[in-house]
Amino acid sequence: MNRVITKLSLLLLALALGGQLHAQFTTTFAKNVTPGQQNGLYYSLPQTMLKLDFIIEEAQLVEGPLSDYASNYFEMEDYVEYESTEYTLLDVKMTTVACPDPNALFFVTMTGARGGSKLQFDVMPNGIIRSVGMGNDAETVIPQPVAKEQPNCCEEEADSEEFISLMSAGKTNAMLAKEVADKILEIRKSKFYLISGDVEMASNPETFNAMYKKLDAMEKEYTSLLLGKRVTKKVVKTVYVIPNKEVLTQTVAKFSETEGLTVGTGGTGSMITVQTLPLNTTAAINTPSQSAVELMTYENKVFYRIPEMANVKVSCEGETLLEDRVVVNQLGALLTAPVANSKLTFDTETGQVINMRMQ
Repeated sequence: MNRVITKLSLLLLALALGGQLHAQFTTTFAKNVTPGQQNGLYYSLPQTMLKLDFIIEEAQLVEGPLSDYASNYFEMEDYVEYESTEYTLLDVKMTTVACPDPNALFFVTMTGARGGSKLQFDVMPNGIIRSVGMGNDAETVIPQPVAKEQPNCCEEEADSEEFISLMSAGKTNAMLAKEVADKILEIRKSKFYLISGDVEMASNPETFNAMYKKLDAMEKEYTSLLLGKRVTKKVVKTVYVIPNKEVLTQTVAKFSETEGLTVGTGGTGSMITVQTLPLNTTAAINTPSQSAVELMTYENKVFYRIPEMANVKVSCEGETLLEDRVVVNQLGALLTAPVANSKLTFDTETGQVINMRMQ
């Protein structure tokens, strides 16, 4: 009797193990999928893209309509001889963006399930995996993405004052230039009297500030007729960079004071480079080789990632513009996790397993 019970127990154990070893799905690298293959789906892991916002001051130099006579009245001051545009690089801000990694794109083939169990894959619209679960009730839990700090938009700074119209019939440019110069001298005297306290209303701070601001604006308008003017505004140009394991230093743009920022390696000016150095936080993890990832088939397993911390430095001709430590997914460890009566939830920003629940 005991022998019968023993044999029955062994048979049940063998059936149970056989059921557990039955492949319910297989995972292969996307490039190995036969064209037209059905009964499956694609999913990807996220890679880190660096979003660099370069804040640039764009100054437009506008020639004054009476600039030919500027040297007659302003010997010691520069004036705009011809119209041009100058650029000054003020700052650079960096944020990270998660996007699908084409080098971590996989195909899952469904091979069936036993005992009425369910297999659920949950992916984002862009194909990045969010969760996978096996069991009778694979509840979908969607992790909320962490809000990234965005750089403040730069408002334009420009002189909105209009030129004062001095044109009248019968006046030559030489006469107009003399009239403008006399007006500038008159305004400067008024400013002097205001500052020295000769004006009675100057005793009131609010009145003083308002009067001085008005006189200063008038002086700038008249002066611009002779010397020209400089109209400035701040603009933001964005460059996207994907760190690469094989190329740790990349040339991403060029900057010129006369042409501004040019994305890529074309154009003229100083080279802007991005150096991404991993800090080896995942160096102790034994990972499958790239050939194993691309050539092998994995049963009841999905790929996930443990991201790497890296030091990112943005430089312009050797001068450091920005340096910070950020998480760079694709420099980390690519691993497989078993899915056997369990539910895995992934961080959609990094591809890391952040929750594992047994069914």
